[in-house]
Amino acid sequence: MQTLSGFGGRVSASLLLAAAAALPCAASEVDAAITRADIERTVRKLASDDMKGRATGSAECAAAGEWLAAALERAGVAPGGDEGTYLQHVPFVQIDYRAPVTGKAWTGAGARELVSGVDFTFSGGVPNKKQRLEVRVVRSADEMPRKPDEGLALYLEASSSERRKWLGEERGAGFGLIIGRGNETAGATADNEPPRSRQLNGESARSTVANVVAHGSLLAGLRDGSIKALQIEAPHELKKMPAFNVVGVIRGVGTPAEPALAEQAIVFSAHYDHIGVDTRSAPDAEAQRDVVRNGADDDASGCAAVLELAEAFAAGPKPARTLIFFFATGEEIGLVGTHHYINHPLVPLERTAVNLNFEMIGRPDELVGGPGKLWLTGFELSNLGAAFQKLGLAIASDGRPEQNFFQRSDNYAFAVKGVVAQTLSSYNLHKDYHRASDEADTLDYAHMELAIRAAYDGSKALADGRIAPAWLEGKNPKR
Repeated sequence: MQTLSGFGGRVSASLLLAAAAALPCAASEVDAAITRADIERTVRKLASDDMKGRATGSAECAAAGEWLAAALERAGVAPGGDEGTYLQHVPFVQIDYRAPVTGKAWTGAGARELVSGVDFTFSGGVPNKKQRLEVRVVRSADEMPRKPDEGLALYLEASSSERRKWLGEERGAGFGLIIGRGNETAGATADNEPPRSRQLNGESARSTVANVVAHGSLLAGLRDGSIKALQIEAPHELKKMPAFNVVGVIRGVGTPAEPALAEQAIVFSAHYDHIGVDTRSAPDAEAQRDVVRNGADDDASGCAAVLELAEAFAAGPKPARTLIFFFATGEEIGLVGTHHYINHPLVPLERTAVNLNFEMIGRPDELVGGPGKLWLTGFELSNLGAAFQKLGLAIASDGRPEQNFFQRSDNYAFAVKGVVAQTLSSYNLHKDYHRASDEADTLDYAHMELAIRAAYDGSKALADGRIAPAWLEGKNPKR
């Protein structure tokens, strides 16, 4: 689950397998029934200290994804990832800077050295290797070059929001340098240390173009056209990090009355990443404190639900609709994996009937009646909640609308694209959220078993075509 501001180098195959092997062994038999034992096994696997909090891009998060992929394969769910695998690779790059950033500007009078922190602020990326980039001033979208040119340094005389629009989805990929408008006065202090490491993830990893913000005399020279060329140097190492979604599929067969249901998809989702270890320094007295933020409730609990549904559906008759079981990476850093899936869906979004997301179902919520009860985010926006209640399922509306839970998990990325997309949860605002205390021992597995069985009954009605998901009139949150 995301916070309100954001709900809640490639690793070799041998290393991933070794990391997965170091974890407790999975059951050799697949149990089609939804049982407490299976649920607990999944949570304890994903939320173990060995997983080190499953931070996106880490070897441990990759091992968690590999384990989920293997579990889908054991269940008999077909692969839905890249090249016949269960893994859908998500671009994820880390840039480690090795030295302070330096710069140089050329005018008609010659060259002068630029000081990072004084003349400009380095915002990240990888400077072009060319020694000298021609400056091009852009004051409107119409003045943007038609094609990227790695020999150009673009100064964009615009607000940050306008700059994003002008650069588009490619974020300036293919240019040598992107320059933004900063302060008219120079900065007071030089940056004499290398920039901190930066991560570029999802679609943004397509572009590693360097960005700076100009201040003082540099800004003035760009505006009046006296600065003709620039050079920015930031010695660095570029590492591709392991990041992928895990995707499985059970193809639908339609019904005699509605064969076209086979072409529609249901996406059952949960995110398997979390926020890693707590790297804050601690007093000596706390040297042995727990630093692994295990993410048992957030969101190993949701992953257990999706995996139980996958096993149950795989063991039963073929569904009418196609079922996609989607474990997302990068939810905690901005729904990165889900945005990547939406841009590269297994079934086109126009044929995706619904996304049913599972987020933090590990503890009962007394606000909706306690054990076995779930609530549905955005209950009032679609026909889904009422349809579940008509089936007699213990699924209620979200009792904390002020928390904006509908907008705080992976479902929202689907919803703004027009897909009926909502989250099932029982998060009760417990104090272990995003803390090292979110441990497997704190979850209520009896509650989870009842809740997932209710979710399965609702999911089966969706899979069979008995429910036709739809936004209520005027309630579609599409942007």
